[in-house]
Amino acid sequence: MMAGGRPTKYKPEHDELLIKMMSQGKSVVQFCAAIGVARKTFYEWVKLNEEFSNTFTRAKTLCEAHWETELQSMMYDNKVNAPLVKMYFTNRFNWTDKQQVDNTSSDGSMTPKQITRVIVDAKPSDSDG
Repeated sequence: MMAGGRPTKYKPEHDELLIKMMSQGKSVVQFCAAIGVARKTFYEWVKLNEEFSNTFTRAKTLCEAHWETELQSMMYDNKVNAPLVKMYFTNRFNWTDKQQVDNTSSDGSMTPKQITRVIVDAKPSDSDG
Protein backbone atom coordinates (compact mmCIF):
# COMPACT_ATOMS: atom_id res chain seq x y z
CA MET A 1 0.00 0.00 0.00
CA MET A 2 1.06 3.55 -0.66
CA ALA A 3 0.94 6.32 1.92
CA GLY A 4 -2.65 7.36 2.48
CA GLY A 5 -3.97 3.79 2.56
CA ARG A 6 -4.86 3.42 -1.10
CA PRO A 7 -3.56 0.25 -2.77
CA THR A 8 -0.79 0.83 -5.29
CA LYS A 9 -1.27 0.18 -9.00
CA TYR A 10 2.37 -0.85 -9.23
CA LYS A 11 2.97 -4.36 -10.52
CA PRO A 12 6.36 -6.05 -10.90
CA GLU A 13 5.69 -6.51 -14.64
CA HIS A 14 5.83 -2.70 -14.97
CA ASP A 15 9.63 -2.96 -14.66
CA GLU A 16 9.88 -5.06 -17.82
CA LEU A 17 7.46 -2.82 -19.72
CA LEU A 18 9.36 0.31 -18.69
CA ILE A 19 12.63 -1.17 -19.97
CA LYS A 20 10.95 -2.23 -23.22
CA MET A 21 9.28 1.12 -23.89
CA MET A 22 12.19 3.35 -22.93
CA SER A 23 14.68 1.25 -24.90
CA GLN A 24 12.47 2.11 -27.90
CA GLY A 25 12.80 5.81 -27.08
CA LYS A 26 9.47 6.25 -25.32
CA SER A 27 9.18 8.76 -22.49
CA VAL A 28 7.93 8.48 -18.92
CA VAL A 29 4.75 10.24 -20.06
CA GLN A 30 4.18 7.62 -22.76
CA PHE A 31 4.79 4.82 -20.26
CA CYS A 32 2.36 6.35 -17.76
CA ALA A 33 -0.27 6.76 -20.47
CA ALA A 34 0.16 3.12 -21.50
CA ILE A 35 -0.46 1.80 -17.98
CA GLY A 36 -3.00 4.43 -16.93
CA VAL A 37 -1.19 6.23 -14.11
CA ALA A 38 -0.19 9.83 -13.52
CA ARG A 39 3.44 10.96 -13.68
CA LYS A 40 3.20 11.82 -9.97
CA THR A 41 2.33 8.19 -9.23
CA PHE A 42 5.23 6.98 -11.36
CA TYR A 43 7.71 9.14 -9.46
CA GLU A 44 6.25 7.98 -6.14
CA TRP A 45 7.01 4.40 -7.23
CA VAL A 46 10.57 5.46 -8.08
CA LYS A 47 10.93 7.07 -4.66
CA LEU A 48 9.41 4.23 -2.64
CA ASN A 49 10.52 1.14 -4.57
CA GLU A 50 14.29 0.63 -4.84
CA GLU A 51 14.00 -2.08 -7.50
CA PHE A 52 11.75 0.10 -9.67
CA SER A 53 14.11 3.03 -9.10
CA ASN A 54 17.03 0.93 -10.36
CA THR A 55 14.94 -0.18 -13.34
CA PHE A 56 14.15 3.45 -14.15
CA THR A 57 17.85 4.35 -14.01
CA ARG A 58 18.67 1.57 -16.49
CA ALA A 59 15.69 2.50 -18.67
CA LYS A 60 16.82 6.15 -18.90
CA THR A 61 20.23 5.00 -20.12
CA LEU A 62 18.63 2.74 -22.73
CA CYS A 63 16.35 5.55 -23.86
CA GLU A 64 19.18 8.01 -24.31
CA ALA A 65 21.21 5.37 -26.16
CA HIS A 66 18.25 4.79 -28.50
CA TRP A 67 18.06 8.48 -29.34
CA GLU A 68 21.83 8.82 -29.74
CA THR A 69 21.66 6.05 -32.36
CA GLU A 70 18.81 7.90 -34.08
CA LEU A 71 20.80 11.13 -33.99
CA GLN A 72 23.83 9.42 -35.52
CA SER A 73 21.71 8.09 -38.36
CA MET A 74 20.38 11.56 -39.23
CA MET A 75 23.55 13.61 -38.77
CA TYR A 76 24.18 14.03 -42.49
CA ASP A 77 20.55 14.34 -43.60
CA ASN A 78 19.98 17.91 -44.73
CA LYS A 79 16.21 17.50 -44.26
CA VAL A 80 16.58 17.17 -40.48
CA ASN A 81 15.37 20.13 -38.44
CA ALA A 82 18.58 20.65 -36.46
CA PRO A 83 17.17 23.28 -34.04
CA LEU A 84 14.28 20.96 -33.20
CA VAL A 85 16.65 18.03 -32.64
CA LYS A 86 18.86 20.20 -30.42
CA MET A 87 15.85 21.38 -28.41
CA TYR A 88 14.64 17.79 -28.01
CA PHE A 89 17.97 16.52 -26.68
CA THR A 90 18.41 19.55 -24.46
CA ASN A 91 14.98 19.14 -22.90
CA ARG A 92 14.85 15.36 -22.80
CA PHE A 93 18.39 14.52 -21.73
CA ASN A 94 19.81 17.82 -20.42
CA TRP A 95 22.35 17.99 -23.23
CA THR A 96 24.03 21.34 -23.63
CA ASP A 97 26.73 22.96 -25.67
CA LYS A 98 27.08 25.81 -23.20
CA GLN A 99 30.56 26.28 -21.87
CA GLN A 100 31.09 27.72 -18.43
CA VAL A 101 33.76 30.38 -18.13
CA ASP A 102 35.21 31.32 -14.75
CA ASN A 103 35.89 35.05 -14.87
CA THR A 104 37.14 35.34 -11.32
CA SER A 105 40.81 35.72 -10.52
CA SER A 106 42.67 33.45 -8.14
CA ASP A 107 41.89 35.85 -5.27
CA GLY A 108 38.15 35.57 -5.98
CA SER A 109 37.74 39.08 -7.34
CA MET A 110 36.28 39.88 -10.72
CA THR A 111 39.57 41.46 -11.82
CA PRO A 112 40.55 39.79 -15.08
CA LYS A 113 43.74 37.79 -15.17
CA GLN A 114 46.55 39.06 -17.35
CA ILE A 115 46.31 37.66 -20.85
CA THR A 116 49.57 37.08 -22.67
CA ARG A 117 49.56 36.76 -26.44
CA VAL A 118 52.29 34.61 -27.91
CA ILE A 119 53.11 34.75 -31.60
CA VAL A 120 54.98 31.78 -32.94
CA ASP A 121 57.03 31.87 -36.13
CA ALA A 122 55.20 29.42 -38.36
CA LYS A 123 58.02 28.96 -40.92
CA PRO A 124 58.89 25.31 -41.31
CA SER A 125 62.39 24.37 -40.31
CA ASP A 126 64.73 22.37 -42.53
CA SER A 127 64.21 19.34 -40.29
CA ASP A 128 60.44 19.21 -41.03
CA GLY A 129 61.27 17.13 -44.02
